[in-house]
Amino acid sequence: MLRNVKLISITLLAVMMLVMAGCSSIATDSAEGNKQAVTTSAESQSTKSADKDTMAKMVVYVPRDDGKGVRPQTITVDSDKKTLKYAISFLFDEDSRQSYPIFPKNVTVKDVAIKDGIARINLSKEFLEGGNIDGLSAQLRLASIVNTATSFDAVKKVQLLVNSETIKTYGGYDVSEPMSRMEQQIVK
Repeated sequence: MLRNVKLISITLLAVMMLVMAGCSSIATDSAEGNKQAVTTSAESQSTKSADKDTMAKMVVYVPRDDGKGVRPQTITVDSDKKTLKYAISFLFDEDSRQSYPIFPKNVTVKDVAIKDGIARINLSKEFLEGGNIDGLSAQLRLASIVNTATSFDAVKKVQLLVNSETIKTYGGYDVSEPMSRMEQQIVK
């Protein structure tokens, strides 16, 4: 029995020495090893920094479910996706997930052109579908699109087109001229 206790004690002592030796060799590596660890750490930070550099934030204005305006929603996207076309497409997609979506199904952004501070947003014909558009729905749709577009530095006003044609009125609103930001519709 005394022999078993000695054997167990020696085994535990050997295991503890191996564990401590393993820990201490990592902690007291040579100067070359420490240099390598620092380099690896710096490379990791540089990679993380590069990942952050490829990401960008943008704001889309999503209609509130209670109909009391639009709310800003900040999203993080790849830098190459930080375009007005992507933002409006994201807005339509995000709206479709709401309890009470206000945009017609299958509406898409055909193209976007920005010139002299005016964004010309060309939408698919589905934007006009759905019969008579009431004033509140039209107001929320317009506020969502215009405020999302004017959140881009290069955009001061927005002109809406459907199938490359300028639309004159939308839900009782005159949209024949480029529209400015609709601050009064933003509810935070």
